[in-house]
Amino acid sequence: MINVNNIYKKFGSLNVLNGVSCTIEKGEKVVIVGPSGGGKSTFLRCINLLETPTYGEVWLDDKILTPIDPYLHPEIIMASKTFKKMFEEKKGSADEQTLTQNIIAEIKEKDLLNERHEGAEYKKLIKAKYAENQIDINKAREKMGMVFQHFNLFNNMNVLDNMIFAPIKLKKMTKEEAIKKAHALLERVGLVDKENVYPSTLSGGQKQRIAIVRALMMNPEVILFDEPTSALDPEMVGEVLSVIKDLANEGMTMVVVTHEMNFAKEVATRVIFMDEGKIKEEAPPEQFFTNPNHPRLKEFLSKVL
Repeated sequence: MINVNNIYKKFGSLNVLNGVSCTIEKGEKVVIVGPSGGGKSTFLRCINLLETPTYGEVWLDDKILTPIDPYLHPEIIMASKTFKKMFEEKKGSADEQTLTQNIIAEIKEKDLLNERHEGAEYKKLIKAKYAENQIDINKAREKMGMVFQHFNLFNNMNVLDNMIFAPIKLKKMTKEEAIKKAHALLERVGLVDKENVYPSTLSGGQKQRIAIVRALMMNPEVILFDEPTSALDPEMVGEVLSVIKDLANEGMTMVVVTHEMNFAKEVATRVIFMDEGKIKEEAPPEQFFTNPNHPRLKEFLSKVL
């Protein structure tokens, strides 16, 4: 469903993601844990292009969201002037297949491609590959709901208007259809009596439950949760996690960045440990928590459990 292929993200001289690859299948509940600053939230934001990866690609349902990364496609590298020049210079130093592999590896390692100078054939291949596989980012985001740490509700709209705004604006539903669906979702999370109030009057837990059902209004195929309980008072955490658990039990595909280890144990089909912008370990929860392999994960779990 989602295929993240070797993504890097730099902010100036700061490398936040360092070659992250991950596949998320339909129906999976992937929970991402790790120390603060390890790249978890940036990784999540790169999945739906709230941040654009510096290198690498993100695919959704076999369609590409990011620009084409030529380093991931040997046929594009081989069409570049850089490759052709190096091949001519080194011809005869090894058999053709080995030489080709070595040059591609060197170009990747040293980041030698410069799009402005790689020639028409190179640019044509990139353009054709993107045109063949691209999906409009707004269409992609309709498939991927996002729930943020700080709710991101519109404070100038009441609860009902927060929920129906996007599906009506994007012409996914009529106003009558949107209101009917919003009522059903509000009843589901026990907040049907709050439809006419404004977010400023709600508790943190209520705001986050509204944010979750607002995401559900678009009928997403997957929901991304970015530390959905970290801004909540401790007594409010349970009510939000309960809603997320219900979604998981119904088969919703989800990716959750969280510090709630018990939630990860109970809900996840796979847990990923991120540190220093890399995935250092991933495993089913029973293995992840009871028999970790990576020394950094062992250290992390010894502190948080």
